[in-house]
Amino acid sequence: MEKILDLGCGTGDSWRGSGLQLDGRCVVGIDIRPERVRAANGKYNSRGWHYLCARGEEIPLADRSIDGVFCEVALPYMHIPHALAEIYRVLVPGGWLRATLHVPEFTYRELLKALPKPKASSFRVFVLLNGVVFHFTGNVISLGRVAESCQTENGMRIALLRAGFQDITFRREGLRFFSEARRVSAPSGSEPTPEVVTRSASR
Repeated sequence: MEKILDLGCGTGDSWRGSGLQLDGRCVVGIDIRPERVRAANGKYNSRGWHYLCARGEEIPLADRSIDGVFCEVALPYMHIPHALAEIYRVLVPGGWLRATLHVPEFTYRELLKALPKPKASSFRVFVLLNGVVFHFTGNVISLGRVAESCQTENGMRIALLRAGFQDITFRREGLRFFSEARRVSAPSGSEPTPEVVTRSASR
């Protein structure tokens, strides 16, 4: 039975809008909010699905234990290079990733909504600037454990390739931005080693 990870699962319903067919598959979800994890378990334990409280940058699952990962607008709130390294680690060779992301236009609209509140608007400026950093480098700046950013195709391509992914594709529907990729599928011993991501002491 295929095992699928719902990264940033919320209350467990994100799969409904993902277009994924999950009949006959086992779902494991993680989210940083305990109350959401409890709600998800209450809804879907009867299907044999399980939900854990954890961060996407520190996935509590074994190496090569997951066949596919979907992430509905949760990756933008994570330290993306760290999260991609973890996703790559838990995927089986040839395993897939599907992520919905934030385009810069979305973050700009959020900035306009935040004005003229100083704290809220300053944070949105940070998110936009972090998106610029991500676009050119595939990396993000962290303020403690906060590393929210907006994403572009260029930034995601750099970050995904650095993590070891292949077969990378993108598409957009209005302000919704989708990315798909696969972990390298190669004979044992011939798989390229992803670039090591240095993690800050704040984690």
